[in-house]
Amino acid sequence: MLKVNLSDNTLSRLPLSSLEQSDIKERANLQRAIINSWEAFYEDLGYEDLFLIGQEIEPHDSCRDRIDILALDHNGVPVIFELKRGRDKLQLLQAITYASMIARWDKDRLLKLMPVDDNERTEELLAIVRDDAFSLQDPQIVLLAESYDPEVILAADWLSEYGVEISAFTISVVDHGGETLLSIDQRFPLPGLDDLYERRRKSRVVSASPDVSWDEALAKLNFPFAARAVEIFRRQKDGDPGRRRFTHMYADTGPGGPMGIMLRKNYLKIYSYDQSTEAKEALEAALGEGIPLDTWGSNKTRTSGYTFKVETEKQFEQFLIAVGEVR
Repeated sequence: MLKVNLSDNTLSRLPLSSLEQSDIKERANLQRAIINSWEAFYEDLGYEDLFLIGQEIEPHDSCRDRIDILALDHNGVPVIFELKRGRDKLQLLQAITYASMIARWDKDRLLKLMPVDDNERTEELLAIVRDDAFSLQDPQIVLLAESYDPEVILAADWLSEYGVEISAFTISVVDHGGETLLSIDQRFPLPGLDDLYERRRKSRVVSASPDVSWDEALAKLNFPFAARAVEIFRRQKDGDPGRRRFTHMYADTGPGGPMGIMLRKNYLKIYSYDQSTEAKEALEAALGEGIPLDTWGSNKTRTSGYTFKVETEKQFEQFLIAVGEVR
């Protein structure tokens, strides 16, 4: 990692550390920090949305090992996170073993692990899993380590040919100015090749969307402009009421390229898919100071762009102007 010195236009190398040297323990520090910062974590990996199921999950009654972190996406795909300090040739094998066990789970097994927190995200997760049309899909594996032996990446590439979805991310640590900085970069598949692996996976995996109407979906939303938002968005496409979302919206009219729109209980959560400086400037100019932007992912992860919330009617009106719905 390089530090830019603007005073003399030079670059200075920041010394790389490691999780061990920085006294970051795998479970007590790294895993706990991920759990405590869940949304920031999965967005940094390039995911739009992931529901946290829990940590230290027992995949089978006969297995003494535990899954570091287990999540679920809107399509019913369990996501297994396996964390390692340093590198470990057996990391992928361990994750595959867990995936084979979870592939035999049913809905009842998953429901027993549901979080008990009384919040919006837990309510949304429970609604998805309890729906009669819900079914668990094949698991996905996400590896996080400081480095990988070539055998791990070669095996992941080979398994992808058979529809096993695997992602590997490297963790880099820098201690600078009294702060510990963590960088997460996608190692496999290489950014830019994700589309290829996604096409391979889709040819083998069919995800089931709960058979829910927009009227039923709207009954679970609390923000006052929800019905109007759905009415306006459905002029573009019908969307997915079961998962309460619209994909690839305003590709031609919106600033910053196509957008994904998720209807959370109390607000709209919107993702753009272009993290260029031009996209940021276009979004900031169109949305104004009243709708702050955040980044998600990076050019070193599966996907990336900018994300923001629309929580008030005033913000919604500004958003409609930004995407060309109101002139």
